[in-house]
Amino acid sequence: MRACRLKARVGASLACVLALAGAVAAVSAAGSASAASPAVGTGARVAPARAAEHFACSGPAAANQPCYFSTPSGNVRCAWMPHTNTVTCELLATRRAYRLGATGHARSVSARLSRHGETLPTNQLLSFPEKLSCQDTRTTMTCNQDEGFGEFKLAPHGSHSA
Repeated sequence: MRACRLKARVGASLACVLALAGAVAAVSAAGSASAASPAVGTGARVAPARAAEHFACSGPAAANQPCYFSTPSGNVRCAWMPHTNTVTCELLATRRAYRLGATGHARSVSARLSRHGETLPTNQLLSFPEKLSCQDTRTTMTCNQDEGFGEFKLAPHGSHSA
């Protein structure tokens, strides 16, 4: 590439453009190749294979089946019920629980969610029908109405609802 900047001839410039195009093609081909099969002859190190990204509460029948999910640390468990379109979450350490529907504010409820469900990856955003959504961090779950005023946050310190 350094030779491309130093040479000012037309033929050399064309060769530099072709070399850059080849480099771009090689990089894009290596990016689309799977991590399990390294590119032959490139001499580049390939990162180890990662697990396929998983999106919770998705699938062919997800709109009709309850969805159970939890934070990566497992301290908050949640359930979405399709027939009532509500999200209920419980902080296991304090047994504090909130329920949020598509129309209204979050309410404190008495819930015992015994089912662990799917463990969410950190910072995954789940969207449900009628503009309900939940987002997690490692130990916190925040659910809200995307176009409304209802929301709650369950965390080891600073849980609240509105």
